[in-house]
Amino acid sequence: MGSHASSCTRGWLGRPSLGSAVTSEAFNTEWMVHPTDPACLQESIVGGKAVSLGRLCRMGVQVPPFVVVSTAAHRRMAVGGPDTSLHSEVSKALASIGSPAVLAVRSSAVGEDAADHSFAGLYHTSLGVSGIDAVMDAIEECWDSFNREAAIGYREMLGGDRADGAMAVILQQMIVGQWSGVCFTADPVSLALSRGVVNAVPGVGEALVSGEVNPEEIAVSTVDGQILSRQPGDASEPFPEQALRAVWQASQMIARQLGFPQDTEWTWRDGELFILQSRPITNIADVFYSRPLEPWHEDVGASPDDPGRLWSRMLADETWVSPISPLFYNVHNSTPGRLAFIRSHGDHSPLPPDIFKYHRATAYVDVRIIQRMYEFQPRIARIRGVQNFLPKDMQKDLREAPFRWAGRLRRVLSYEFNNRRMRSFFHNYRYVERQWPDYVAKSNRWLETNLDELSLSQLRSHQAQVQSAMAEVGPPCAIAVLSHASDVHLLLTGLLNRWCPSLSADGETLYARISSGLDGSETVRESEALWQFARRLRDLGDAIADRVQRSSWQEFRRQLAELPGGRGLVTDIERFWHDHRHLGSSYKDLIWPRWGDDIDLLLEVIKGYAASAAERPTTVHARSASARRASQAEILSSLRGPLAPLRRQVLRFLFKFNERYMAVRDNHRFYVDRNWYELRRIYRAYGRHLCELGILNDADDIFFLGVKEIDDGLHEGLDAEEAQRRIIVRKRTWKHTLREQGPKFLKGWSPFEDATQDGEDFIRGIAASPGSAVGTARVIYQVSELSSVRDGDILVTRQTDPSWTTVFGRIGALVLETGGVLSHGTSLCREYGLPCVTAVERATVRIPNGARIEVIGSEGVVRLLDSVADETS
Repeated sequence: MGSHASSCTRGWLGRPSLGSAVTSEAFNTEWMVHPTDPACLQESIVGGKAVSLGRLCRMGVQVPPFVVVSTAAHRRMAVGGPDTSLHSEVSKALASIGSPAVLAVRSSAVGEDAADHSFAGLYHTSLGVSGIDAVMDAIEECWDSFNREAAIGYREMLGGDRADGAMAVILQQMIVGQWSGVCFTADPVSLALSRGVVNAVPGVGEALVSGEVNPEEIAVSTVDGQILSRQPGDASEPFPEQALRAVWQASQMIARQLGFPQDTEWTWRDGELFILQSRPITNIADVFYSRPLEPWHEDVGASPDDPGRLWSRMLADETWVSPISPLFYNVHNSTPGRLAFIRSHGDHSPLPPDIFKYHRATAYVDVRIIQRMYEFQPRIARIRGVQNFLPKDMQKDLREAPFRWAGRLRRVLSYEFNNRRMRSFFHNYRYVERQWPDYVAKSNRWLETNLDELSLSQLRSHQAQVQSAMAEVGPPCAIAVLSHASDVHLLLTGLLNRWCPSLSADGETLYARISSGLDGSETVRESEALWQFARRLRDLGDAIADRVQRSSWQEFRRQLAELPGGRGLVTDIERFWHDHRHLGSSYKDLIWPRWGDDIDLLLEVIKGYAASAAERPTTVHARSASARRASQAEILSSLRGPLAPLRRQVLRFLFKFNERYMAVRDNHRFYVDRNWYELRRIYRAYGRHLCELGILNDADDIFFLGVKEIDDGLHEGLDAEEAQRRIIVRKRTWKHTLREQGPKFLKGWSPFEDATQDGEDFIRGIAASPGSAVGTARVIYQVSELSSVRDGDILVTRQTDPSWTTVFGRIGALVLETGGVLSHGTSLCREYGLPCVTAVERATVRIPNGARIEVIGSEGVVRLLDSVADETS
């Protein structure tokens, strides 16, 4: 970039000639491009804006005549020319389009007017240019604008081909019309795809762009073209209906042909419409490219753009953890389950088809669905964690809404008398536990299959078998986790809150205490095995343990092969890896690698244990179980009054089934993750097929396509260029959301600001595990970053998953952005006796990495003691 900035300066017309070696014919083919030239569709030659004009011409759109000074001239000029030869070529080109008296001279840089980045306002445009000398000066102005500081910084931010780039320049006949303006085929403000906007002013459109004139603004339905509203501007008369129809129809046709919502600039003269340019509406890319992923995207009853609808991220965070890959949003969509839950209560009143919508790699649910679901819970069970799903000004309405007891009774009775063995509250947990051994045997056979050896039809057949097996074990597991476990948790928490006022804790804190140290934990067994591997590694000597910290698995295996006890350790680790290869992901989303993808991921966990003074997991678990029993005894003994005996009986009953269903809830992921891992393997295999078809550049890009898009691609019904456009936007959004959480609430598509109770030095969340701790904040986004966590650090993250378990023996406390008191991280904090605050909005952004903080788990507060980040982190 520095060489461009130093040599791309004014005054190039006076430089020496390029020499006789370059002929005028070369200039004509290399530097000047006409709309009919195939090169006018190559962005590297004519830039993004000119490519758009070239496409418009090929669509039959009436575009004012133009020619393009190619990027080759800009590049050549930067190293010593061209001089008067370009002057001659420009003169010839202008003559070829009729030697117009007035021109518009516009920039057309590589990457300009792209779907995701427009470069709006960064490059130069000259209007009303007359005469060859003025045209040459205007070209130079465009070239100079390429090296403005803002433009250089913007290109460097984008990276890739656009970081260096080059600029072409459009020389276009300037049409002076009676009306001019812009047409947006989707609303760039509200991001509504169902609504377009036309802005019109009398005369030249520059008055609109510069803000000199207030335009007439006309909102148009993208569904049927009907006018939704008209806002008059400064003009004495309204924009003519004939012109409005022509502008809207032409803009819609352009958007359809180009496959993306457009911002078209137009002018109307003597009954004729001229399109001056058309560019993508860049800020709508995420909304537009998310739409094909929606199960309701072709349903006319869907209204995701409705500005009156309010959406919450919080309920979806209980199922998904953002950023959610497009593929996982499809394969794990909760719409059928939520619909079935509501209908199971006998509620058959209308529901919108768009219960969920996908935005910024995050799933949002209509808040009316949340209200409807929890009205089937008694008021006492609508605890603070549930209320947090809604904005604060709606929480009172949820607390006080009538209990729809008849619907709740209907659901309970249907579980007890319809397929009782599988669904009954008293039998379901046993049914779920009995189904896992057979499922493990089936899934082991899947995991031994080399999917690369399967044909496409065999791969589809294999996927059908996997989905069929999951369809058998999934429903009873869902009933256990989403119905029975949730019902007990909410009711028990509410009763503890009301019946135990003498104890210095609220119901949610008390519930946390009586739900830890559960028997038969798969997580504890897994952690104990890893801890034992680390201990055996340390027993081989400090030198070996230290060398292993810098080793890959293959080096580790080779180093230990000749040591006494080393070969046995390697064998045991490999056996453990074989049985647990479906684990190890950051979250359950298919996009995250598992241990089965790379055994080095498992080795990193063992290294972390070996370098830490973490306590033995079974010891921690035994202490937690003892604390659970003591807390239950304390609660029962605290009850007073004539109803105390009855209340003790009720609580003992709920304690018993809470332990059973919480154990199922905690353990089910160990088994269900086998399904997610096998689906990950299947879709990566599909990705390899799509690479062979030229649809994908990388097999792992499959995670940024939806299920239907993948099927279309495998049947050669998905255009490769269109697939890449969608992938690029979705991948960029996913990566951004990984580092910064999306809004908690949306109104339409706009963030809805909820009232907060945060102070200058503290952030409030939900109390999830009691106690307090002071330490260094370690902001982590994925499991592969856990090696940076030191003993005593306070882990700050979006949410944890079972594969994060091994870090809990080292941290001093946990701060989570999402999840309630039943989430994985909060449960483990109770196991390890660690303070935890959850639902801390945007914690990973608001808490600096390396800052000194205090976590007060019983109050649900995080205090910022020192916001200076650790420079070494």
